[in-house]
Amino acid sequence: MKTFTYVKGLIPFLTLVLFAVFESTAQTVTLNPSSTQNISTGGTVNFTATRSSNSQTWPGGNGDFTYTWSSSPAGVTFTNNPNTTSSNNSSTVATFPAAGTYQITCFVQEGGNGLSATSAATTVEVTAPVPANIWATSSNGTQISGFAVSNGTYINGPVNIFPASFPGTTTGGTTTAALGRSAWPSTALGHFYWLPNTNGNNGVVEVFAATSTGANVTRIGSVDFNGGSGNDLGFVRLAVGPDGTGWILAGDGSTLYLAKFITNGIYPVTITMEDASVTLSGGSVSVFQNGDLCIAGTGNIYALANDGSGVTQLFIGFPNGSNTTLTKRWDLVTPSNTPFTGRVNGVAFDILGSLYISTDDGLYYINQNTVNGPAGTVQCSLVRSQTGLQDLASNAFPSQSTLPVTLINFSASYRNGVTTLNWETENEINFSHYIVERKSNEGAGYLEIASKTAQGNVSRSEYQHTDNILTLPEDAIYYRLKMVDVDGHYKYSNVLMVRKEKKTISGITISPNPVISSDAATVRFEATASSIVTLRIVDMAGRQVLQQQNRVNEGTNSIQVNNLGKLQPGIYIIQMSNGEELSAIKFSVVR
Repeated sequence: MKTFTYVKGLIPFLTLVLFAVFESTAQTVTLNPSSTQNISTGGTVNFTATRSSNSQTWPGGNGDFTYTWSSSPAGVTFTNNPNTTSSNNSSTVATFPAAGTYQITCFVQEGGNGLSATSAATTVEVTAPVPANIWATSSNGTQISGFAVSNGTYINGPVNIFPASFPGTTTGGTTTAALGRSAWPSTALGHFYWLPNTNGNNGVVEVFAATSTGANVTRIGSVDFNGGSGNDLGFVRLAVGPDGTGWILAGDGSTLYLAKFITNGIYPVTITMEDASVTLSGGSVSVFQNGDLCIAGTGNIYALANDGSGVTQLFIGFPNGSNTTLTKRWDLVTPSNTPFTGRVNGVAFDILGSLYISTDDGLYYINQNTVNGPAGTVQCSLVRSQTGLQDLASNAFPSQSTLPVTLINFSASYRNGVTTLNWETENEINFSHYIVERKSNEGAGYLEIASKTAQGNVSRSEYQHTDNILTLPEDAIYYRLKMVDVDGHYKYSNVLMVRKEKKTISGITISPNPVISSDAATVRFEATASSIVTLRIVDMAGRQVLQQQNRVNEGTNSIQVNNLGKLQPGIYIIQMSNGEELSAIKFSVVR
């Protein structure tokens, strides 16, 4: 009887001892990485879970361990999940398709009712990727790709969007080194435009277009730059401006040509010659062996020229028909102020007005704070090492460019025989004065009528000049600004025209006004002749928020203005331009 009692008591005792032994060797699971991870949407993280022992098993366990990965909240996908193995670790690749904060854990269970354990959680912060704001022809001109950059800082890219192709080409192009992008129908959905990189082109250039995703690739037009002279164009580059005009700058080593077309999505365009012999001030056509161009919000052309032998220069000028002049403003240098060498391929703005250039070895940033006015230099520094980059493009058209001086607004109004000119500038660094010039006869040159000393502000400056033209016999009067640096270099503004006769566009109204909730409104006006009218909507700070083009006929016209539902409540201005004059009215949006 005593023996039975002893044995009976011994069984629970031994059980407790065994429990204590295996409790002391209970499994734990650790994750690597264990620290917080930060990635973009669609990114992945490689995780490894490691259990604490590979030799101890629970009574009844079979030595096979199942690793099961999970996320909170759900939505993360895992490879190799679940995974049963005798190993003391197991790995997985976790993919995060949506932005958010996730807790990643791994649960380990031994088969045969063995031990189990759950790891501590690793936090993963997933953010939406920054969208591309400049684009490049990469992979030596075979791919259209995107970069995200900001104020000289690389964020991501290049991300391939679509391969460059040339359906219907007659010049035999297979790669591209000339790229542009429009802001129509929106910045995000703007169309791509590019040119084939060809040898033996005899002066003929073709233009191709596609949607923002690379769909519907189409040959939309061609132009013979030198009229069949047979000279090949060694330099051909493309950019799209804020008004949707595509600009092509081309050179054959002795002559620099400028042509343009009005972008129309993937539909055919007519390419016309703006200037068959662009004038260069302070530079030589022979430098335009490599390079590119981009267009500021003011309409100014920024042309990058490089001879491949250590000379890299930046020119600025405004398209002015057969009188177009590009003025050399800076020689590019390295951060140590040595000549910037190598083959330079592209130039583009970002939304902040910073300039980027591409070379054979990477993406560079032009730093406005390094402008040396007396020396005429500006530094550029490496942003991203990358081979195979050709042209750059963007559809950001900042009024504030990265380099002085920036003409933000230039306007003219006429009333009671007096023209009032107003202009606003920024970044008057190493800047001297403005000369107001007037032309009242189509065949005559411009005359200086006033001069204004620069206020010298880095922030905004405002100027005004009034001109009594009541006694002038002509009905159309033209104005421009000559903007002169302290070193004597200068550039011209765009040309404004005022008419003393009846306007060609008048009686503008918008209905409804105010716009309450509709995505569309109707603008009505009178036109004295048929033309293409550009309609822009700007906010009270002068920023363009919408743009569209319409063909109008002589007489009463009605145009539907779309996408007004995207506007925030407030006061806006509708500007209508037919290329010769500008008319505007205010309207309001309420919700």
